[in-house]
Amino acid sequence: MTDTDVPQVADPEVATLVRAEVECRWPNGALGLDEVVRYGLVPFGKMMGPWLVIRSSLAVGGELTAVLPAAVALECVQVGAMMHDDIIDRDPQRRSKPAAHAVFGEPTAIVGGDGLFFHGFAALSECHQAGAPATRVAQALAVLSRAGLRIGSAAIREIRMSRGICSVETYLDMIKDKSGALLWMACGVGATLGGADDTSIKALSDYSDQLGIAYQIRDDLMAYDGTRAGKPNISDVRNGRPTLPVLLAHDRAPRKQQQRIEHLLADTNSLAEERYEAMSELVHAYDGVQAARDASRRHVRIAATALESLPPSDHRDALAELAVPGRLV
Repeated sequence: MTDTDVPQVADPEVATLVRAEVECRWPNGALGLDEVVRYGLVPFGKMMGPWLVIRSSLAVGGELTAVLPAAVALECVQVGAMMHDDIIDRDPQRRSKPAAHAVFGEPTAIVGGDGLFFHGFAALSECHQAGAPATRVAQALAVLSRAGLRIGSAAIREIRMSRGICSVETYLDMIKDKSGALLWMACGVGATLGGADDTSIKALSDYSDQLGIAYQIRDDLMAYDGTRAGKPNISDVRNGRPTLPVLLAHDRAPRKQQQRIEHLLADTNSLAEERYEAMSELVHAYDGVQAARDASRRHVRIAATALESLPPSDHRDALAELAVPGRLV
């Protein structure tokens, strides 16, 4: 592994298990499709997906060995989605290194992302061999697929929002289906494989939706609060994407400055760096950063409350720890 791995969510035990699985499946020196797959997976990021799969399963009484292949599956699917996102957004970096399309070219990166999706489905199917009942594996596959479609629908909505202003409510609804569904993909797969009842499924669904909203807002803030994000801060402004700090600043600004924000989003001719600097000034001038941070923490408190329906356990406590302000958002 490398010093730039940042398992900020996964605890050392989970991180070690998932890393070992990845190294076994895609060793250093792999060629062809596996080379692109490994490039996307290593170095690791926060490992949030695998960690949520495992903790959600254990929180409802599941077994670690039966769910470990699903943890690998979630990392594959989510990294594949990021590989495609970087092409759509024209972002040259991911996880503080060149994005896959910048190294291999767009056609190869597209195929690499596709390969990660299919590796994910294959890994999930292995949960039956690892001890999970076949019916639960089939149900988990349905959760994974439906969540992926939900994310895709949200991605289309986000693309169509570009170059303009939308309401805060419209934006929050979109990111619930974009980032909330991304976390539900992990929580739902883990809970289903663990045999969760309807009450626990509902608790984890509400938790993942609200934590996903909070997490996306935190991601939005990275462009404006000095956080090192591992990808360009100018990305959203360059692509004309309205994010929550921008929308909240727009709500608070006088009409003349609202028009300035609208122009910066619509502009495709000026240098992206210049547009970003101008937008950053407006976001700070009209309190977009603090207002977005407050919104993120409201949603994370709701996420923590949702977990109260789960049986008390160390695993529920670990999930709740992500909803402590300052831990993840």
